[in-house]
Amino acid sequence: MGQVTDADLALLRSSQRSRLLLALAAILAHRGQPAQKPPRGASGPTRPATAWDILAHAQRSDPSAVEAVLGDPCVGSWAFPLLRRLRHGAAAAGTQVPHWAETSLFAALAGAAAVRAGIRATVRIPAYHGRVWLPSLGVTESVGRGTWAVATLETGPHGTAAFGDRGSVRLPDDPARPADGWHPLTRPGGSGGPYGAGTVALDHLSPFRDFRSLADPIAPAPQTLERWHELLAECDALLRRDQPEAHRLVAGAIRTIVPVDGPSALRAVSATVPDAHGAVTMSLPLDAAAMAAILIHEARHQLLDALADLTPLFVSVHEGPEPTYFAPWRADARPLRGLLFGAHAFTGVMSFWRTQRGAGNERAEFEAALHHRQVRTALAALRNAAEGLTRAGGLVVEGLATAFHQHGPLEPATTPPRRLAELVHHDEQAAWRVTHLVVDPDEAAFLARRLLAGEPPPARLPPARMRPAGSGTAHPSGGQAPRTWLARLRCTDGQAFAAVRREVGQQHAHPLGIKGATTGDALLVADEPDAALEWYRSRPGCAQAWIGIGLAHRASSARLLVERPELVLALHDAVQDSGVNPPPPESLAEWLGSRRSAPGSDAQRVDVAVGPDAIGRVPSGLVIGTEHPPE
Repeated sequence: MGQVTDADLALLRSSQRSRLLLALAAILAHRGQPAQKPPRGASGPTRPATAWDILAHAQRSDPSAVEAVLGDPCVGSWAFPLLRRLRHGAAAAGTQVPHWAETSLFAALAGAAAVRAGIRATVRIPAYHGRVWLPSLGVTESVGRGTWAVATLETGPHGTAAFGDRGSVRLPDDPARPADGWHPLTRPGGSGGPYGAGTVALDHLSPFRDFRSLADPIAPAPQTLERWHELLAECDALLRRDQPEAHRLVAGAIRTIVPVDGPSALRAVSATVPDAHGAVTMSLPLDAAAMAAILIHEARHQLLDALADLTPLFVSVHEGPEPTYFAPWRADARPLRGLLFGAHAFTGVMSFWRTQRGAGNERAEFEAALHHRQVRTALAALRNAAEGLTRAGGLVVEGLATAFHQHGPLEPATTPPRRLAELVHHDEQAAWRVTHLVVDPDEAAFLARRLLAGEPPPARLPPARMRPAGSGTAHPSGGQAPRTWLARLRCTDGQAFAAVRREVGQQHAHPLGIKGATTGDALLVADEPDAALEWYRSRPGCAQAWIGIGLAHRASSARLLVERPELVLALHDAVQDSGVNPPPPESLAEWLGSRRSAPGSDAQRVDVAVGPDAIGRVPSGLVIGTEHPPE
């Protein structure tokens, strides 16, 4: 996709608002089983139709009040799953919300809109653990007993109060300010500190903020709120200065950040879901640059999600399993949707890191080079999977390819950060192949017989196929990508890398959230290949170590440990099954690589993307190299 204008963003926001309004209208119009009753002794909640009338009154009085309430992404987190359950019943995902409460939460929208519009209204709102949720504003402390209570909200010219069978809370005249019993959504990043006027709300309060389950409010420490405030302000200034187009997208797409805990600041986590358009779930990142990269990534997901709601991007699969593909940023096999969404997100992230290069910024150079390689591989796979894309999906890919090629060809790996980027990209490909590809046992046995008979390998090596679903993983490769995170750390903070290097390999040690890292990995990333090779050789039968040997080896004879690790492992197992102790992995790779390549074979150094078709005489595997360059 090309440059996104303010008009484009306004159109997509309008489409999402229309989608939400249609969902609300459908919920209101649903005629299903009678709702269960609220707890014994409690007054019933305000009927949805009555709450809708209050919303309409508020809109006539102050349209911006209703827009603000509907703009809270948590409204979608409540409405869309509810509509699916009403329409599809048991076929939809379960819920922790009793039916009487879930359908009556219209009252929370009506109450919030009435408070914002300054109109007189009284509504009875289902309250999770007794707390009254007012979308776009905040939550009260508990005023009712039980898991689900019914609380009354009264608002008018003389103020707003919420009360139930456990107590009452009076909201301040300015509901954006905290008060006794009232917790507003914080808006860090703007003026005034964490409770200032930032454009993004930090939602640690709403019961529907976690797309996996209902959540109670949390109280971040003051220093944590201050850190969010600092990073959001610095991130905003960074994007305004260095990448105005990305700033426009982030500012136009993201309305709420839901803070969660992550493994570490280095390994910040983030996610978005279509139901909560405008919300990003994320942990505190290392710095403003890391935050900018995350927000660009998630904003581009939101952008493509909104587009996909307007027009189909993928051809429906009506028979058989959905094809899966190699996505360079994931350890699992991804459907075509995941491949396209990832390519779209990382194209933007790559562009951002390219603007940060210079003045010895090794981290930016590493990230830009790594994402360049990843996006290049993904675009090649998307081009070859065009039959699974609609015309609109194809246009998205064309736009991404145009944007990608504006950055020029892949720069040679002549600096330490670029060499590390090349190393971890090959590592991720090899780890994926070991986990998801398999060689036919009969063909592996044929290779073993030739090896043991002293014969050369055949000119054409056996192809790899996707491992059948449910067959397990014969050789786990370490899906945590520890060498990638070690490389990222080395380019970000040399002293922290040195500290982590001293810790890796210790039992149960996961320094900075880097799981699965070994002493050999740290040596390899530290550019000590001989020491790394010696360490890896002492770990026979470990796929991660075998790939490490291929990465550390200076001789090209070991390259198949990286390019075709699943084949080397299959040969090893076939020799072992014949009752003979297999040769070392380097010897197996050297023997496989000693063949004379047949015309049209897969012997060249390759980037790999696996799909469903037989292309280039590689059944169920698409090999993308010099013969299939990304356009």
